[in-house]
Amino acid sequence: MSKTRYSAFKVLKEALTGHKGWEPTWRDAEPKADGYDVIIVGGGGHGLATAYYLAKNHGITNVAVLERGWIGSGNVGRNTTIIRSNYLLPGNEPFYELSMQLWENLEQDFNYNAMVSQRGIMNLIHSDAQRDAFIRRGNSMLFADAGCEYLEAKRLKRDILSLIWITLVSPLKLR
Repeated sequence: MSKTRYSAFKVLKEALTGHKGWEPTWRDAEPKADGYDVIIVGGGGHGLATAYYLAKNHGITNVAVLERGWIGSGNVGRNTTIIRSNYLLPGNEPFYELSMQLWENLEQDFNYNAMVSQRGIMNLIHSDAQRDAFIRRGNSMLFADAGCEYLEAKRLKRDILSLIWITLVSPLKLR
């Protein structure tokens, strides 16, 4: 496995020299004849993080990660990374909340920017049925201490107008 330390200097150097100095990060391994202790299906962010924490926290290193695409694809291989804990099934919420907490330090452990940034999500409601579904989800999140806030239309209009104003005025102040 590569011992490359990633830094802004290294990325810039590789960009200017045709990316010829990168060492392979993963090897092409042949399957072990005597099997594995754990097999993880999916080599995206969650699968790789699971393999890492099995080794780090539980000493389980005889792990196979199976991925049909490229390693690191899935939720962290695209620009739509979403790591969330707002699932409605009772046993899932604490599991996903713990998963989010584990992601918080993963970048420092790896010295690799996985571009994890905890942010909120805003859902707009267009019907009574959607309102009921989102209130149910929000109450479930509050119950699990995952965090949730309801915004009434009046506050939403005020906040959006404030964001528009800041976006238009801030560049003018910088000149």
